[in-house]
Amino acid sequence: MNGSLSLVLVRMGGRPCAIPCSQVVEIVPRVNLDRIPDAPSAVLGVMNLRGKVVPVMDVRSHVAGESVQGGSYQHLVVVEAGAKQVGLVVDDVHDVLDVDEQDIEKPGDLTGVKGPGVVRVENDMVLVISPEDVIHAAG
Repeated sequence: MNGSLSLVLVRMGGRPCAIPCSQVVEIVPRVNLDRIPDAPSAVLGVMNLRGKVVPVMDVRSHVAGESVQGGSYQHLVVVEAGAKQVGLVVDDVHDVLDVDEQDIEKPGDLTGVKGPGVVRVENDMVLVISPEDVIHAAG
């Protein structure tokens, strides 16, 4: 018997994506970041989240598969990536959706790409991302 999976629907680099709710800590509006000298280009800086220093990454180019122009974004989705928290830049947050796990198709099994897969939502193919995988690939 397959279970249900709750997903936060977001847009990253113009592409519809979903992040498992089990990995989402919090969604915050755009905040001022403190820059980190010599950080990789995907690391925009760090933010103070209730006394905890949380790095913020922009992985939209990696997820969208094309260059994302400028630093314009609306929200940060703070996720659990392994034992750490990381803020991911997203263009927009749309909704929370429950899907059957069996509805998530895994084309990566054929192509060797990591990640949970894709799910159809209305007319969109939504990329279900694993925070650990995209952070590792973009870092």
